[in-house]
Amino acid sequence: GCHTRHEFKPSEARKRETCGICHMGVDHAEWEFWNNSYHGKIYAMEGDQWDWDQKMNPKNYRAPTCAYCHMGEDGNHNTQNMQTVYNHMGMFQVNRGAPRYKAKRDAWIKKCQGCHSPRFAAEQLYAMDEQINISFTKWREAVGILIGLYLEGLFDPMPADLAPDWTGGHTMNLLPGGQPRFYNVSKIERLAVEMIVYQVTAVYKAAAHFSIDDVSYNAGAFPMDRQLIEIKDEASKLRRISTLEKEVGIEHVAYDFWKHGEY
Repeated sequence: GCHTRHEFKPSEARKRETCGICHMGVDHAEWEFWNNSYHGKIYAMEGDQWDWDQKMNPKNYRAPTCAYCHMGEDGNHNTQNMQTVYNHMGMFQVNRGAPRYKAKRDAWIKKCQGCHSPRFAAEQLYAMDEQINISFTKWREAVGILIGLYLEGLFDPMPADLAPDWTGGHTMNLLPGGQPRFYNVSKIERLAVEMIVYQVTAVYKAAAHFSIDDVSYNAGAFPMDRQLIEIKDEASKLRRISTLEKEVGIEHVAYDFWKHGEY
């Protein structure tokens, strides 16, 4: 929780370390991204000198921690205040700058105005929108490759050749009715799941927490570029092997080991 059960101190909830217990790791690295932002660096340099018994107000703190943006000065426990709409942790594309979300965007900008001009805040959020749009362009390209292979029956193995998923079915994990998962899938499906869960979400979360390096080099765009290359490389191999098998009259049957596992 935001404060441990034996203390219930607001001062504890205001510090970044508390949030890092859960909001960290490769699939939702908000804590790491915030640490790598200017906000995080100021905290690292000066945080031990701040009076954490004061309310989360820009007059009291030179940089915001998680609680300032997500809980506010009044201690509102709706920690999704700054979220436009729930998007499965960044795995669904949302146009956060759309007119239907204007009230949310205005509230976000108002929150930033504790320290920044509204123009500066709006420009930063617009840059976030563009970075997210680019990441989903790459994701759609990857999905298009996978769907093409699936329709041609070129996955190795195909979903029908795997052990049943938790629903008892064999639906491709990226199709409606499927369940995105890291196990009991073909290699190319696994690569795609890593791309959406790790890199696409990293672009969004790093941009939202203003970590320049993580948006690009470290966690987001550049690793995503490599992942897309890996997907294309695997797709190329699957097509070439299929062509060779047809030429020599081989009808491949998935190996039995694909049907078993601790699922």
